[in-house]
Amino acid sequence: MKKIILLASLFGITGIMMNAKDLVESKPEIEKETITFKLPAQWIQCIAPCGAVYWLQASNYNTVAEFLDAQQDFNDIKC
Repeated sequence: MKKIILLASLFGITGIMMNAKDLVESKPEIEKETITFKLPAQWIQCIAPCGAVYWLQASNYNTVAEFLDAQQDFNDIKC
């Protein structure tokens, strides 16, 4: 009698373990979305040597040198 109870309990436990394993494997994975943050527009006031005032958006330029070149071009156009 003890052997039957022992065998039944062993098979019952393995059955539960197999079901739990199946549940874990069948759990769908949630894909994480990549969120990229973008800085808000940064407008910089530029005053040309002749007194003309204009604004340039800083986020359009990758480096300070590009921004200063664009500022010089606009200064040449305005004056």
